[in-house]
Amino acid sequence: MLVAVCSLFILFSSQVQAQDSGYSRTYVIQADRAWVAPGVHITPAFVKVSEGKVVWVSSTDQRRERTSLLGKKSKDPLIKVKGTLAPGLVDAWTTMMPTGYSGDRSTRATRTLSDSLPMQVINEDTSLVSQVLAARQAGLAAVFMSAGRNGWRRGVGTAAEFTKLDLPQAVGEGVLEFAVGAQASSGLDRTYMIDEVEAVFVEASDWRDSWDDYDEAKEKYVKDLEKYEEKLKEYIEEKKKFDEEAENAGAQDEGGDKKKEPKAPKRPKVPKEPQTSAARNLILGAIDGKYMVRVHADNVADIIRVIELKKEYGLSLVLVGGGSADLLAEELRKAEIGVILPLGGDLHAAPHAERGLAARFTTLVDEGVDVALASSGAEGLHMLMLTRAGELVAAGCDKNKVWDSLTIVPARLLGLDGYGSLHRGKSATMVLFEGTSPFDASAPMKAHKPK
Repeated sequence: MLVAVCSLFILFSSQVQAQDSGYSRTYVIQADRAWVAPGVHITPAFVKVSEGKVVWVSSTDQRRERTSLLGKKSKDPLIKVKGTLAPGLVDAWTTMMPTGYSGDRSTRATRTLSDSLPMQVINEDTSLVSQVLAARQAGLAAVFMSAGRNGWRRGVGTAAEFTKLDLPQAVGEGVLEFAVGAQASSGLDRTYMIDEVEAVFVEASDWRDSWDDYDEAKEKYVKDLEKYEEKLKEYIEEKKKFDEEAENAGAQDEGGDKKKEPKAPKRPKVPKEPQTSAARNLILGAIDGKYMVRVHADNVADIIRVIELKKEYGLSLVLVGGGSADLLAEELRKAEIGVILPLGGDLHAAPHAERGLAARFTTLVDEGVDVALASSGAEGLHMLMLTRAGELVAAGCDKNKVWDSLTIVPARLLGLDGYGSLHRGKSATMVLFEGTSPFDASAPMKAHKPK
């Protein structure tokens, strides 16, 4: 019995620990400067870290001397570094996923990536750990893990943060993913796929409305059943009387009149309850605001219909890809739809420079659209995110807006309150860069992982 109880306690403890990031140390970092938040820079900078979170940020050393019960005096350890501290990057579009997940044979529409994340155990998923380590070395603090790569309906992806074991840990309720035109080679295919996306929302909405019809049908059924029972009683009496009269009369002459036998009343049918489905429940969850929605769409016609979909159902929706999003910048701003642009695309050196990434990014940002820059799922692009973003700065994009698009904006689009700045309670995964900005390719950059 004692062994069984202990085993249960160990199992329960491991489940609790699986929700913990695992960071435990408390210390203070002293740097030359800190980019605390958009437009907030301090010199010098002291950042206190405890259990993987920022405790305070100040331009002076706020450490306080403590006296133990034995009279020993001490302060939090101080780590001195050269350069500027800034919040870790947030990549809102990656292909990072657990080993074997792409081979999952479950229905793509209901596949939920967070259910397949490994437990927080050493060597649980070495391949995934190597992906996380590469991302962390590039300065990433959080990512979005996609639920799928193929098809128009891709299941439920998730935002994820990193633990001390360099494994991802899901954050939030999950995000429904759709792709419109991403796998198509012709306009007709694209139209077909956006029709499919719209259809599942219409069907889910109609199904919900059908419950009102079902409730009315149940009320009518109760009334019809009462009438049926009354008619049944009348029928039983009439049938009994008919049988008695027939028995007393005996056989009738061939030419005699025959009394018509009473007809039994028809019992009303029980109304059929609308059938539920897991795939539809996800759509209803999005309509109710439980899930965010990501739609990968690039051409103007598809994006217009995505905007209408958002308006029709009040969805919390983000546009991914957005190759022509700049042409609809005003409409996207009014609809409050954020855009995730790929850093792995054409950039300003594309054949048509006026439609390159730098121009499209500037148009959207100047219009007031929330824009995140992401690795776009390109293998190994994490290490080049700052370099590619630096090319945008070199092409004339506003440095601060580009930096925001790598930190605070993607955190906002993913619903990650604990990322994107160095305020109290935020993630202590940071980058340390030398030079005038993180986009200075000639200056070294290091990633700080909490201890």
